[in-house]
Amino acid sequence: MIENIKRFREPFTWAVTAVLLGGLVLGVVQIWLQVASGAPLLGTLQSLGGNLMNLTVVFALVGLVCTCLFAAPATRDALLVTRVAAGVVSLGVLLTLVANLLGLFAGTGTLDIAMDLIGGLLDLVLKALAAGALWLLARGVSAGRIEPAAELVAGEDQSDPATPSAPTTWRREEAVGTAWGSAAEAASGQPGKPQLKPDPPVSAE
Repeated sequence: MIENIKRFREPFTWAVTAVLLGGLVLGVVQIWLQVASGAPLLGTLQSLGGNLMNLTVVFALVGLVCTCLFAAPATRDALLVTRVAAGVVSLGVLLTLVANLLGLFAGTGTLDIAMDLIGGLLDLVLKALAAGALWLLARGVSAGRIEPAAELVAGEDQSDPATPSAPTTWRREEAVGTAWGSAAEAASGQPGKPQLKPDPPVSAE
């Protein structure tokens, strides 16, 4: 099951990235439709600006990117998916920043503006940190400062070198002069019974 999860982690990361980008496009289209129907632009930005990019999905994307990079073996396009994810999250941060800044002008009082500013700023900072983490990973891997998980070499001996190899059931020198009752006893490693040597012939006087 673990191998199946590793096999599908990169396609799932691409899918989550596509969902995040689709959410941004859908949010912009929704704002445009509401403004086109007569809603005030600043009020629409205030109500919908913070929902352009879901914070939970952003953190899930960062975690998936980390599995592509650091869960052995690293996926083939781990660096590419990291860069694309960083670009999508950065675009979402930029759109959210513009929407929140313009939406502040729709506030009717100082308290409303302060509450919107605090809530929007916290959300924006967390998303910006996620984007920064993705860019740091991409830059670190491309520059060689961060090493992704190494791929297993085909034919590599994966046995534990500290584990001694199992001894053979019997050695040739130990088998000389011994006998087993059956082939199963010889294969099991049980010591053989010493075979009686015939008495030397008595020389005639």
